[in-house]
Amino acid sequence: MGSSPSFLDAVVISFVQGPKILDAGCGFGRWGALLTTNYWETCFGEPAARPEITGCDGYLPNVQLARRSGFYNQVIHAIFPPLPFPDESFDTVLLLDVIEHLKNENGLELIDEAKRITSHRVILSTPNWYAIRSAHATMTGWNDLEAHLSYWTKDHLRRRGFKLYGAGWRAGGRYWRGILKRINLLPFYDGVIQPSLLSMSRYFPSFAENIVGVWDKK
Repeated sequence: MGSSPSFLDAVVISFVQGPKILDAGCGFGRWGALLTTNYWETCFGEPAARPEITGCDGYLPNVQLARRSGFYNQVIHAIFPPLPFPDESFDTVLLLDVIEHLKNENGLELIDEAKRITSHRVILSTPNWYAIRSAHATMTGWNDLEAHLSYWTKDHLRRRGFKLYGAGWRAGGRYWRGILKRINLLPFYDGVIQPSLLSMSRYFPSFAENIVGVWDKK
């Protein structure tokens, strides 16, 4: 997998629990960088602490790039599911923009695997719209794993025990933006209104660009 939209950052980081984290589908390694530099949240404010982050990805060039970043304790090349880790070996398992890259049955298996290997929490994200697409080139080369193979509804995720939040705001289609442009309100919408709507989407996930799901082990 590659990267994730920046509007996920504040939502996801606020839900991370504990310093031992798995970033499954780590892609280019941006979550390793964000979690390390926001250590005061992931490590409970300990000034000398650093999170212990493991990454894994199925695309070898991504694994090599993430390893060179220096933000991960280890990065494993693995096609998943299953996840090659013992039960309850991480405080938080991240599945960020990952499950849509798998067929539904494999995505369900990956979610179950994440629940198995966490001691506290699983956090996932996925597009809040039908985002099926083909594989494409990335900055690390052509990646067959970049294809989107499934769409996950909010009801589907709730039935798997996730509490849902929103990230980003669905800006609307070209028709709607075209109207705003013709009446000279598009710059105001993009600069003033839409940033305010971003914070609202967290609590109204139906209007969000991406869904963030949080599952806690009881």
